[in-house]
Amino acid sequence: MLEALLEGRGSVQEIADMARQKARQKIPQIIASLTGHRLSEHHRFMIRMSLEHLRMLERQIIALDEEVVKRVDSLGLERLLNLLQTIPGLGHDSAVAILAEVGPDMNQFPTAKQLSSWAGVCPGNKRSAGKDFRGHTTRGNRWLRSTLTECAWAISRSKDSPLRDKFWRWAVGGKKKAVVAVAHGLLLQVYQVLRTQRPLGEALSPPLDEKRRKRIIRHPLRCLGRLGTSTGPNITAEQ
Repeated sequence: MLEALLEGRGSVQEIADMARQKARQKIPQIIASLTGHRLSEHHRFMIRMSLEHLRMLERQIIALDEEVVKRVDSLGLERLLNLLQTIPGLGHDSAVAILAEVGPDMNQFPTAKQLSSWAGVCPGNKRSAGKDFRGHTTRGNRWLRSTLTECAWAISRSKDSPLRDKFWRWAVGGKKKAVVAVAHGLLLQVYQVLRTQRPLGEALSPPLDEKRRKRIIRHPLRCLGRLGTSTGPNITAEQ
């Protein structure tokens, strides 16, 4: 539309018809604005400069994206990026941004809580007289927090993420608090995936070791024993 105005081509209706997506709902207002407009040479010059600046930024974004791909390949991070994208709500760009901030090694964060605090998505909890008072989040890493917040808003509009339900439960107390809660939940998933280096489903349900397996078996056997039910000669609560 701007280029058509600069070049003086097309009627008012034709220029208004160039509107896309939601702007098409405002075609009557666009026509009213274009009718009898007076675009001076100074205005044309400033618009041309702005368009050239926009094109330069678009070229730089393309160049940066290409550089990111090269860096990911050279550092051998492609596998971790693919694992992060098993988390609903994370795409390639957001996975790159998160990995760039937290790094691939979770040994620097002994617990997920420490990572959340460092990122600034771990609100403090204060309790008095049986009431909860949510504290403010810490400042943390603003670049990581910004990426997580953007992903959290996207999750709130999605249909296939468990965190979406968490968002709408918390939204009763305010959408900003809900976004922080979802961003926090998202970072916990990121931590598990990077720590275990497994897809999200496997990271949240790690294989049972022998100690946990015996503990899971022992409880129902003891319950059956208290009810006087025999479990057979080869099955004991000590297994």
